[in-house]
Amino acid sequence: MKPSKLIFMLSLAQLTACSYFFPDKETDYVYSKEIKPLEMPPDLHAEKQQIAADDSVGVVSGTLANTVEYFTDDLGAYLRINSPFARVWRIVGKAITTQSIEIIDKDRSHATYYVKYDPALQEVADGSFWDELVFFFGSDVHQEKLYLIYLAETEQGASTGVFVQDEKGNSLASGDGEKLLNLLYEAIKKDFEG
Repeated sequence: MKPSKLIFMLSLAQLTACSYFFPDKETDYVYSKEIKPLEMPPDLHAEKQQIAADDSVGVVSGTLANTVEYFTDDLGAYLRINSPFARVWRIVGKAITTQSIEIIDKDRSHATYYVKYDPALQEVADGSFWDELVFFFGSDVHQEKLYLIYLAETEQGASTGVFVQDEKGNSLASGDGEKLLNLLYEAIKKDFEG
């Protein structure tokens, strides 16, 4: 037998042996009749059941779940979401990204999102070739400022307040801060309705 044929035969045997010793799991999955149920750790399973129970009943600690209210009082303008902090943290983060506001940092331990927002930003329209050139080579028309979106949980933990602050931590109850708060309010309200 020629050495080239011998090498070919050994290579072929080795390749078929690989599939014998290392079977293709993807094929097993595709042709399987039954898929095992997902096993969740006990602590995650209990938390999931509690959230599902709260959602089905619509109540979290005696107040309506998934409601957002807009307030203007001695604290200034703020939102109150009737859910615990952990849930509101996710809801507010989703609302920020839904409104295409840039999150530059977030610090959950201080309950703060740091965002860049331009209240004068207008919707970009597809214009002429000249408009495109002006856009690329013109001066930057965006005047984004740093804002802090601060979350404060109530003492009972049943609801969480959402406040807009300037970069120094001063509450903004009117003007550009109020515009940003209104954007968040609309996004959260729409999310709860859908």
